[in-house]
Amino acid sequence: MKRFAACLAIALAPLLAACSGGGGGGGSSAGSSDDSSNGSSGSSGTPPPTQNLASISTPPHPWTFPATTLTASDGSGNTYSLSISNVNPGSTVTYDGQTADTAVLAIGLFENNAVVFLQDATVYYLTNPFQPLGLSGSVNTGSGSPTAPYTATVTSFTPFPATLTVGSSGPVLSATYKNSSGDVIGQLTETYTVTADSPTALDVNIDASATFNDAAIGRRSLIRSQTRAA
Repeated sequence: MKRFAACLAIALAPLLAACSGGGGGGGSSAGSSDDSSNGSSGSSGTPPPTQNLASISTPPHPWTFPATTLTASDGSGNTYSLSISNVNPGSTVTYDGQTADTAVLAIGLFENNAVVFLQDATVYYLTNPFQPLGLSGSVNTGSGSPTAPYTATVTSFTPFPATLTVGSSGPVLSATYKNSSGDVIGQLTETYTVTADSPTALDVNIDASATFNDAAIGRRSLIRSQTRAA
């Protein structure tokens, strides 16, 4: 149950903060390297140390990305892989009485090549200004489990600030999960923190906490999504 809830809590994060490819570069003019020497390397001839990027202008939403696969293993020899993609087909639909843009989300989690979790979903959002509305889709937890349809409706959303600065943090969104009968089966809360990465990149980390069918999922037990501005 915890794996199932954890994967559901991942679902909204990719739309908000995931590998952004070229999209992050446009606002990265707020450099952090120390240029106070004006090219001088000092009396010793040793160049000053390069500092990590401290801030960037927030790239425009939505942050979509092509298929990505992550792999890992543990000390017992078990192997894990997570495949995820989030692409915007450009179609519009009516969602909760509003004309919404859509993105297609696919997630697959495997343990020793066996299916742990599969999800296909359509994500709904407004573009100008950006506002995530929710998603609808289905999940399958493998081992002969039936496919389960669900919806997740965003109940609150706080836009990222105009500038992302290392050390900053704040709320992102809250959402409510419902089953195909319309019964509430879970809640999700996401927050973000910005951390240093390199002189040309910084990371936006999305942390999620969720309850799903009474199973509690703690912070940082889910997925850390990153956006990089090169």
